[in-house]
Order: sequence, then structure tokens, then C-alpha cells
Amino acid sequence: MTFSDRLRDRTVGAVVGLTILSLALRFVDLGGRITHWDEGRVAYWILEYGDTGVLFYRPIVHGPLLKLVNAPLVELLGATDAVMRLFPALVGGLVPLVALAFRHRLRDVAVVALAALLALDPALLYYSRFMRNDILVAVFCVVAFAALVRAIDFDDGRYLVAAAVALALGFGAKENALAYLFAFVGAAGLLAIHRIAFAYLEDRSPISELKRLLRWGYDGVRRHLRALVGSVVAFVAVVGSVYAPRGQLPSEGTYYRSCSGYDPIVGIEGAPTLGEALANPLLLPRLGWYTLGSTAELYACQWVTPRTDEPNPYFEYLTELASITGEASAALVGLAVVGYAVTLYRPGAPDDLVSFCFYWGAASMVGYPLITDIGGAAWLVVHIVLPLAVPAAFAAAVLYDAGRDARVQGDTTSVAMSVLLAALLVGSVVSTGYATSFDQPTADENPLVQYAQPSAETKSTLLDVRTLADRNEGTDVVIAGGNLSDPTGGGELDRRPNCADWFEMLPLPWYFEAGEMETECAPDEADVDDALDDGPPVIIAKQEDSTLVDARIDDRYDRRVHRMRTTGNEYVYYVDTARGSHPSRE
Repeated sequence: MTFSDRLRDRTVGAVVGLTILSLALRFVDLGGRITHWDEGRVAYWILEYGDTGVLFYRPIVHGPLLKLVNAPLVELLGATDAVMRLFPALVGGLVPLVALAFRHRLRDVAVVALAALLALDPALLYYSRFMRNDILVAVFCVVAFAALVRAIDFDDGRYLVAAAVALALGFGAKENALAYLFAFVGAAGLLAIHRIAFAYLEDRSPISELKRLLRWGYDGVRRHLRALVGSVVAFVAVVGSVYAPRGQLPSEGTYYRSCSGYDPIVGIEGAPTLGEALANPLLLPRLGWYTLGSTAELYACQWVTPRTDEPNPYFEYLTELASITGEASAALVGLAVVGYAVTLYRPGAPDDLVSFCFYWGAASMVGYPLITDIGGAAWLVVHIVLPLAVPAAFAAAVLYDAGRDARVQGDTTSVAMSVLLAALLVGSVVSTGYATSFDQPTADENPLVQYAQPSAETKSTLLDVRTLADRNEGTDVVIAGGNLSDPTGGGELDRRPNCADWFEMLPLPWYFEAGEMETECAPDEADVDDALDDGPPVIIAKQEDSTLVDARIDDRYDRRVHRMRTTGNEYVYYVDTARGSHPSRE
């Protein structure tokens, strides 16, 4: 074995070690943070799918992949915060392995640096510990890109099929896989432009360079036409299987898929389900037509048709996203800018991979504020920092080379500066990652926390509620006051508690359903009196309704006030501690 082979083996070992660290960071205390509003609604719908077996694509819930994977996990391991986050944590934890796909493009030091950045970046870490589809679509699309790079570089059509499957899984996770395709096209265009520009600067004909690129593309398509056809078939098969309707519709009522908000606009009557089509293959063409056609219709409705008459405050959203990205991933973004600048101005043509990924990240920064419908959506940072990790790793390798060369030359000052800069960068990543994911994962000061995150102390109260409910017979939780009651709260899917303002109360319905708790609403004074006659172990009211309860209970109830959002929206929890020792301290 040559020295180069031994070095490469050490590189693989380092990447594997960083992947193990990445998984450990994502799994430790995975259920410690109280569920976010968005996690709570999807987690509830996962339980609903597990109970009914009915699953149809609804854009407001995003792709079905998370439900398809999480429902059996919950059935096997139980309905807990940790279990519902297990799949995103696993996918996000394995992403450092993608660095090995670029070994032929990057030096070994850069490969290890890339794996380290993917393992430790605070935004990637936080949203790998969060049950949203963003980390899933991001990782699958990055894997698709890596496979495509290898297909091109090694002239191997088999990688095209792998790329198609990964991209299909990305589409199965979330619709903004489409945004990745636009980003790829935009970055490829910018890469072609800078290649043509550098051909001109190097006294080569730009027209000849453009012709060469077009010829190269045409020849590649012709050589791998069969692989391209196979890739299309694989993509359609995976997307179709993920989005195919499942389960039997109830005999009365209709399930709906919503395009705008939560209003039912597209019915699914008469659609064959996956089970029916597998039992009767003659239904497969109809299932495929329905699944792909109606899904494309809703994609267009979600991403092309304006969802509001109000214009998108683009520059406000762009400023917020740039601020969150800079605060959460400052080291990675800074290194990415340096990496791109180095490859742009060093002698010779710029590195294509580094340039492409920088353009991709920049396009994501510019593009996502245009398509998002809320401000402060910190999870969008994931889609920016993942591609920027490649030029950042390139810059880290340049820094390493500078320090190594200075050491060889005996330049102690330069060595000290390199070590200091590296320490500052590592310290920034580690300290920010610890603060955002472990020390203050729900704090308003945390740049990665979105507004709909309840306060940390609510978690211990909900654990007490679960314990008391397990011991209790009858009504476990009374929801008091008119501000939380809504007879239509269950909506078209009869969500529980169906007497409450379901969306306002999130993530509490997830905890009620996971704990199989019996709930009752008491919107006015008479209802509160009747409910309290039965001595419920827990009463919940909004702060403005708490006087209804305060005047009617004795001191056996422990009164606790918790924020259900990062600021404001306070709920009062009345916990009957007289039923035993404090549950959370037993």
C-alpha cells in the first residue's frame, strides 16, 4: 500500500468517525426539547395515519415520506418526542458521509473538513433534531447532486439512477425539491458563464468554449441514453409509490387535500388506493395517472399560484434569512466566501465544484425569501449552508496548507496566526452549536428558534400531566375558557380535542393524543363549575381566561404559567399535586 493509499484510508476513517460523532450529537437527549407548533401538527397527523391507515397528499403537510416512515416507528417504539424526531436525526446524522463522494474532486484535508462542517454546523445540527421535512429534502437532494457529479466525472450512467432515486425521495419529503432543481440550473448557468469568461481572459475563444460545453452535453446524453431513461423510470416509480393514496375512505364524509391554508378545495373521491392497485394491477395506470397528475396539480397550486393577495415582503424576508444564517453559521459562511474568492483569483481556472456549490448556496439565499410565506423561517438556513459547506471546506484546506507551509519554513508567527484562526472558527461552530441545540434550544435569543416554539419549562409540566393522566380514570384535562374552545376545532378530519381551537392549542393535541388523554372543554362559567365537580387532575386555560378557574379551585392545584410561543401567548396549567408526590420528581 502506497503512502497515498494509507492517507486515503485515514481520510475515510476520519469521515466515518465524524459521522459517528454527528449521529451521537443528534441522538443525545433527542426528546428533551418540547415540541414546536409545526412538529406538533405533523406528529398528530402521523398518529392519525397510524390509526386510520388513510394517507393522501396535502401540501400544507408537505410530502408523505415523513408520515410513511414515522408511523411504523411510532407503532414500534411509542409516541414520544424522541421517536418522532428519529428519522430526521438519522438522515441528518449520516450526511457527513456525502463528503466521500467528492474524494476525486477535493483533497483529503478538504474532504475531512467538509465532513466536519456537515457534522457540526449549528443550523444542520438543530434542524436534524427537529421533525421537519427540510433536513430530509436537503440531504436527499445533496446526495442526488453528489451522484450526478460522479456520473459526469466517471462517465458512469449507473450513478444517474442513484441520483434519480435520491431526488425522488427529496420530492417525497417536501415540495421544495423543485427549488433545488431551479438552483441546480441557475448554478450550472453561472458556472458556464464563468467558464466562458475565463476562456476569454486566457485568450481562448468564448464561442469555442460554449460549443465545447454543448457538444460535451450532447455526447453525454447520447452515450447514456439508456441510463437516462432508466433514471426517469426510477424517479417516477419512487415518486408514485410515495405519493400514492393509501387506506380506505370512510363511508361518510370526504377527506380533502388543501392547497391554500387548511381549506378543503380538492376532493379525492373515486381515487384508487395503493392497496387496491396492488391487488388489481389493472388499476395501476389509473393510480399512476391520478397520483402524478393530481400531485402535480397541487404542486402548481402551492408553488405557482399566489396564496395571498398581499405581496411577499421580499426584502424583509431576505434580511431576516441573511441575519439568521450569519448568526447561526457564521464560520461556515465566512469560510465559503473565502473559498470561492480563493478559487476565483488563484492562477488557472476556478474549481468547478467549489464555484457551483457557492452559486447554489447564493441562489438559495436569494430565492427562498421569494417562495416562503412566513418570515423568520430559520429552517431555510439548512438549504443555504449545505451547498456552502463545499467552498467552506475548500477554504479550510487552504488554511491548513498555509499553516503547514509556514511550519515547514519556520515562520512561527504565521503558524500561530493559522492556529488562532482555526481555533476561533472551531470555537465559533462548537459554542454556537452547543448554545442553540443543547443549552437554549427554545430561547427567543436563539437565532434558530422560530416564533411558534413553546418555552422549555412547559415540557416538565406536560410530563406531569402525562403521569397524572396515566393514573386517572375519566376526564384527564379540562380546557377552560372561551379563548381555547371552538366547536368546529376538529375541522374536516375530526381532530381531537374537537371542542377546542385545535391549531391555537398546538402542540398540545399531539401530547394529548400520544398520552391517550381524555379531554373536555368548559368555555363558560357554568361549564367550568360542572367540569370541576369531577375533580380533574389538570386544567388548562389561556392567561386571560384564568380568572374563571382561579376563583373555583383550592390550593391543591399547582398554578404554572408557560409561554406557548417564544414571546407571549401564555397558558396557565393547573396541576393537581395533591394526587401524590410531584410526578416529575418521583
